[in-house]
Amino acid sequence: MGTSLPRALSAALPVSLAAVLLTGCGGSSAGTAGEGPGIPAAVEIPRLTTTVTEPVPVEAYLLSEAQWNRLGKAEYALRARCMKRFGFPYEDPMLVADPSGQTISQYRYGKLDPAKTAVHGYRTPAPASSEAGTRASKDRIRKISANERMILTGTADLTAKSGKGGQNIKGQTVPEGGCVGEARKRLGDYGDARIADDVNLDSFGKSLQDQRVLAAFAKWSRCMAESGYHYRTPIEASDDKRWMTGAVSPEERTVATADARCKIANNVTGVWYAVDVAYQKQAIEAHAEELAQVRRDIEGQLRTAAEVLGG
Repeated sequence: MGTSLPRALSAALPVSLAAVLLTGCGGSSAGTAGEGPGIPAAVEIPRLTTTVTEPVPVEAYLLSEAQWNRLGKAEYALRARCMKRFGFPYEDPMLVADPSGQTISQYRYGKLDPAKTAVHGYRTPAPASSEAGTRASKDRIRKISANERMILTGTADLTAKSGKGGQNIKGQTVPEGGCVGEARKRLGDYGDARIADDVNLDSFGKSLQDQRVLAAFAKWSRCMAESGYHYRTPIEASDDKRWMTGAVSPEERTVATADARCKIANNVTGVWYAVDVAYQKQAIEAHAEELAQVRRDIEGQLRTAAEVLGG
């Protein structure tokens, strides 16, 4: 169906691309707020402070974290059944973690809560239960034989992720792509559809060039300068190379907290969210038929997962 990006990664993609999207769109941009070809007219600006609870519209066409989790569990169950047909036990290498409840909009506009940035800076701590589950899953993984690998992936080639299958093992034919391929095929090769990913990323990129958002960023930048921190945008602050390695430093906590407070003081998140959503609504309307099919595909995949998992 599309790309198979984990939900956490998909949620983080817009921010990771922001530096590229901002290149060349500093202080000048054609047209005034809400005017110009393809620019949404005046939008209602909500007051947003320490969190964004409302999903962005495109989330209706992207797999939620809980849906990824359910489909992943169904895929594991199908892999295990396939391997059992060939007489091999199967232990879970997929590391299907319990959902953390994270949404796309939660961190889309950076860290917003001064109480949390004062502890974690710009970092997003993983839930303890998720870390424990991952460790437990890793402990269960064992090395597999060449025959098991061939059945699982359709090839014994360690450099290939997938093979054509067709081998005869214990009187049965290995399916194309092995048991992994068979499971993915049954579930409709689930993943986020390209059109939905495009809407998600494009609206974010356009919001970064919209005069209303740039004006909010300018207010935020002046606010940060009053505390002695000089960044053009919140993205420049969160992407500072000093925060990319090592433990969270006192300076990172201080900058992240000033960042969050300046966002609140100038309602940066409210403006940014409203403009981002306006561009998404435009794109969703323009691609209504394609996205309706995406919804049908997701619903079908979840029905199959329910059948596999027994409800």
